[in-house]
Amino acid sequence: MLCLSLASLAFLLVGCSNTMTGYPAHKDIYANLAVPSAPPAFPDLNLALVLSENAKNSMKTLHRDAFSGFDAGAMVEKMYTPLRRNFKTVAVVERPEDARKANADLVVILDDYWPKYAFVCREERTLVFMTLDNQKIAEFKAAFEKTWLGTNVQAFMDLFSDTLNEQVETALRKSQALADFAKTRPAEARPLASAPESPAAPASKVYHSDVDQPAYSSPEKVDDFALVIGIDKYSTLPAADFAERDASAVREHLLAMGYPERNVVLLRGSQAGKAGIEKYVESWLPRNLKRTSRLFVYFSGHGAPDPRTGQAYLVPWDGDPQFLENTGYPTRRLYAKLDSLEAKKVFVVLDACFSGAGGRSVLVKGARPLVAQVDTGADASGKLIILAASAGDEITGTDPDQGHGLFTYYLLKGLAGEAKDPLGRVTVKSLHDYLTPKVQNAARRQNRDQTPALIGPAPAEAVLRESSR
Repeated sequence: MLCLSLASLAFLLVGCSNTMTGYPAHKDIYANLAVPSAPPAFPDLNLALVLSENAKNSMKTLHRDAFSGFDAGAMVEKMYTPLRRNFKTVAVVERPEDARKANADLVVILDDYWPKYAFVCREERTLVFMTLDNQKIAEFKAAFEKTWLGTNVQAFMDLFSDTLNEQVETALRKSQALADFAKTRPAEARPLASAPESPAAPASKVYHSDVDQPAYSSPEKVDDFALVIGIDKYSTLPAADFAERDASAVREHLLAMGYPERNVVLLRGSQAGKAGIEKYVESWLPRNLKRTSRLFVYFSGHGAPDPRTGQAYLVPWDGDPQFLENTGYPTRRLYAKLDSLEAKKVFVVLDACFSGAGGRSVLVKGARPLVAQVDTGADASGKLIILAASAGDEITGTDPDQGHGLFTYYLLKGLAGEAKDPLGRVTVKSLHDYLTPKVQNAARRQNRDQTPALIGPAPAEAVLRESSR
């Protein structure tokens, strides 16, 4: 997507008009189809749409490179048009295994990639249709390449959208494999001809935040490691909304801060069961860290207190508040394990709460909704610096407009540069000083209290991100 920024620069330099010099005029999406303005090809099928990492990155870059005269949001929406036009409903889900919860009949993975930049732009799109049991039904590929000639940017990008959409829609309507699959639906599942048409279920919102993709970079620090955990949909518990989006964005920022990709482990969903967390904290990290290493550990998901002891637990994907001793991961144990590692500095960031009163906190059924004294074990820290989303008697919240935990959103805003100290660095202290009023004010607008907590030695000297060069 670098072609956008370069193309926009060329447009400004040459001062071209708003006409599509050298390009064909826009065509109706049905122009090359057998039946213009045809009805949906699969009106009885509900589709679950999963975006690949390439597609997510394309969308992030579109929004990042948006400028006056180019509507990035509209272009992203156009990407879904052939699917929404040809299926009964289209629900955007995070993973294929979420399709059943969306009452989908089949899954499509949408991959979108821009392999060419600068003055020759190329976009490639692949759609893979699968059954709910992960059996491949059909695969379509679409591609378009064009040289930038210094014309109107919006028209140039519209040409890409229209061309790819036409290719996709043509492939959909010609697909015998999808037509055969549609015939396999049970007859009783299809609406009767005389029955009133039910309103289509709304598609899940696709979130885009200004913190998802960092716009900075730092030199790689080969000895630094990170463990990033995000659990949104639990096996048996209510969801911790946006936790996996939090984790994915944190990973992107760690890579931008110089943490080598090979040294950053991201655990999401079922990957973050108790066994998964234990093996990386207690086996992988001890085997890999050096005395020169910095370690960054991030967790976004539910926390829970033991009502009897007040001990705080991280709740893994398969955790059960009724059996925390067996299924939870005690924060006291986490801190002790991390403190024993061979590393010069360990940063722990938790977007979870342990009050049992709601938010990203769960409690055993029947217990009182607030545990008065929560023991996180944080006082046992030595080399550890711990930054938590809220005080022990508070709950965490989310920013539904950004699609992130409130704490994580401002954490990433701070890392991106808004929390710099006078030397141009982002330290733990400057980050906490920036975070605290931002989170407090946003939480008050939601009629609650939330104050980020900082525990650890010499936070003013603990540098998270060096000054820009």
